[in-house]
Amino acid sequence: MTQIQTEPQANNSAAAAQNPAAGARVATTELIREVVKTSPFTEWTGCEVIRCEAGVAELQMPYRKDLTQHHGFIHGGVIGFLSDNVSAWAAASVVGDVVTADYSVKLLSPGIGEAFYARGEVVKANKRLVAVESRVYAINEGKRKLVAMGTATILPV
Repeated sequence: MTQIQTEPQANNSAAAAQNPAAGARVATTELIREVVKTSPFTEWTGCEVIRCEAGVAELQMPYRKDLTQHHGFIHGGVIGFLSDNVSAWAAASVVGDVVTADYSVKLLSPGIGEAFYARGEVVKANKRLVAVESRVYAINEGKRKLVAMGTATILPV
């Protein structure tokens, strides 16, 4: 799989400033890697956790022909899956165990790449909900192309 350069975390992350889960067991990179092993669909896609900490999550997934639509692009539903997962994981790194209440994805260009990279970052968090923004990129020869942007409302459970 293509190696993806991770983005540095912003020093003034909304998640770091708010800490609504004081005392809760929040997600870490290691914990989310274990969770993936118990999620058959996520594991089947080949999705790998790069980072999950302090309101930021990153993942990557290899291109696979069986995840494409009729033109050979990665299916929009798979792009939505990447956005949803990275959003939930970013939220879990702030508030602990979560479920997705709502998410929206804007597909900006076809998903053509040798791999795909997604990054989610918490925008606002409190005890009742977490707002997250995500971006999904196609990777070709180490270069990123933005293919989708998403927003999600994630609920602590």
